[in-house]
Amino acid sequence: MKKIYLAIPYTGMQESSYRQANVASVAVLNEGYNVFSPITHSHPLAQLEGLNVPHTWEYWSQIDYQFLDWADEMWVVVPEEGMKTVLDSTGVNAEIEYAVKQGMVIRAITCEDNRIEDYVEEGMLEDASG
Repeated sequence: MKKIYLAIPYTGMQESSYRQANVASVAVLNEGYNVFSPITHSHPLAQLEGLNVPHTWEYWSQIDYQFLDWADEMWVVVPEEGMKTVLDSTGVNAEIEYAVKQGMVIRAITCEDNRIEDYVEEGMLEDASG
């Protein structure tokens, strides 16, 4: 079973990102792939009060890179908020850079009606995925 690392921008759109990551994760599972979504996994942990969970990329990056090492491909969800959120995301851009160095396939997707569609925009991730 192919393993997918599912990235989505987070900062500034936390609740929306969490909802969209969950929808996308189900869509990926329904396509017959295994999926790890750092937002689906980590958002509930970050919301717990009194447990001193850092909200920094530096903290989460080391965890996310290990899951990228586990994955066969990296898929980037282009959220409802638009492509600009992907381009402006420190975490997603660092993950893409890491995935490129690992020689991973990178896809940009959207999810609608529990379906995955490739996101096509001229130049989108072209340099990253080869």
